[in-house]
Amino acid sequence: MKINQFLILTVSILIFGLQTLHAQKGANVESRPEGGFTKKIAGSWNCGENGILVLKQNGNKVTGTYSINGGSVKGNIVGDRVIVTWKETVTSDSGSAEFEIEIIRMSPDPTHLTGKYKFKGEDTWNSGWDCEK
Repeated sequence: MKINQFLILTVSILIFGLQTLHAQKGANVESRPEGGFTKKIAGSWNCGENGILVLKQNGNKVTGTYSINGGSVKGNIVGDRVIVTWKETVTSDSGSAEFEIEIIRMSPDPTHLTGKYKFKGEDTWNSGWDCEK
């Protein structure tokens, strides 16, 4: 009788442990900043054909420059997004942009910014301002 209770307890613990490990394995695929990770986005970001975006951060306030057309950004972190206005000295274009802060590979800090932008006076968002640290 005691052996049966011991076996049942052992098997139950083993099954629970395996389920917990399996659940944790998939949990690290894409972690969000709201999940307890930092929102430290200061530094250089490679934005592909949109050049290098260099951000400075003071709390939730963000400023920075990007290497295309003498561009600059200024804005705030709101939740898991960076919301900025942008302007370019070479083209005199300006507008707004939103980036989703993402952690795609194992890191305590954000690794990707997935962005969209629009020109001043326009309602249509353009996708593709995506950056990787």
